[in-house]
This record gives sequence, structure tokens and C-alpha cells, in this order.
Amino acid sequence: MRHGIVAILAATALSSSLPASTPPAAARKPPPAAVTMDLAVTDAVRSVLTGRFDEGHVAMLQALGHQQAVAATCRGFSIDPKAYADEFDLIYDGVDGKPRALSPAQRVEVERTATLALGMMFGGQVAIAANSHEAFCSAAVRERASGAAKHLVWKS
Repeated sequence: MRHGIVAILAATALSSSLPASTPPAAARKPPPAAVTMDLAVTDAVRSVLTGRFDEGHVAMLQALGHQQAVAATCRGFSIDPKAYADEFDLIYDGVDGKPRALSPAQRVEVERTATLALGMMFGGQVAIAANSHEAFCSAAVRERASGAAKHLVWKS
């Protein structure tokens, strides 16, 4: 799903840099609702995580929320609890990949913030799935088969 959205965004960005003979902005088709929804959820998640988590954490939480939504809405998908826990535990690491020194209170705050962001992403992805369930699940099948997605926690 992520790769498809990135491709759509890249195509949209490319079309805005074409010569003046391209149609004016008002004549261009808006991006699909799923793209707009995904971007809005990502912006909201980033606003919650800003200053406390890096882009790697954001990407990991996005991936986990997406995969949980797929497992909840698409046949043939389930979450591997150990793989999920291993990925989620990355919230305790810094940019360098080493564990951050956190007091017990800081650790609780990191968990609460990450869990909120994960829930936001999950909810957004469930809403996107509701837009076009068949397309959402088909994209997930392709995503899993590609082996290129990061932070995969689906059972094989």
C-alpha cells in the first residue's frame, strides 16, 4: 500500500514540474481519497510524535498500524506477536539504533505516545480499507509478496 501511495505521489509531483503546456491545476484530477486520507493521518501522527521520535519511528509505527489494519480487515493475514513486539520495541532506541536512557516515567510516556500514534494509524488505515476493501486487500497481497516492505510482522 505504501509503495503504491508513494508512486502516486511521485507521479503527482512530476506532473507539477512539466512544461506550461500541461493543463492548469484546476483541470487536474485530485489524488484518490485514499492518498489524501493517508497523508492526513500521517500528518496527524507526526504532530503527536514531533520532538520525541525520529522518522524511523514514524515509518515503523505507520507500518505496524497498516499491517494491523490489513490483518483486521483482509482474509489470509494475521500478525506474528513476537515479530510485532520486536518491531514495537524499536520505540526505545535512538536514531543510532542503540537503546535510549529512559527513566521509568519517560519509558511510560514513550509507550503512551507511540501507542496513541499506532492507534491513529490503525484507525486511518481501517478507514482507507473501508473506501475500497478489495483494492486495499489486493495491495496488501502484493505488498507481502514483494518482500520489499520494511517492518513486516505478518505471519508467513
